[in-house]
Amino acid sequence: MLKKNWYLFVPFVLIAIPGLIFLFYTVKYGYTTAEAIEALRYFTQSQTRYAQKYSDDHFNTIKPGMDGRTVFELIGVPFERHNDDAEWIYALPQGTTPYYHERIVRFTRDKNNVPRVKETVKQFHGKP
Repeated sequence: MLKKNWYLFVPFVLIAIPGLIFLFYTVKYGYTTAEAIEALRYFTQSQTRYAQKYSDDHFNTIKPGMDGRTVFELIGVPFERHNDDAEWIYALPQGTTPYYHERIVRFTRDKNNVPRVKETVKQFHGKP
């Protein structure tokens, strides 16, 4: 029966694939439901380029209070630095697409002028 009626599984597959991609965004990237839906909506249009040494696993280990040197050792040189070195950008859109996976580390300086992680930004940038 399965050999003859394989086409009956097509609707299931058409629902399962987007569901698996949604699950991937929520589990692997830690996106909220709204962000995961937005990322799924622009799945074919989003293109992200990451800094050379960047990895999501290392990015996930960055916590508030870490110093800039530790961040640099974990994920390397950022693409861009803004606001007097208070914001390091590790992901940018590829080409002209406005849809990409944004990765930013924001710093503040402590009393010894050492940059310390204030927050990390890990979200889907889907607004044109």
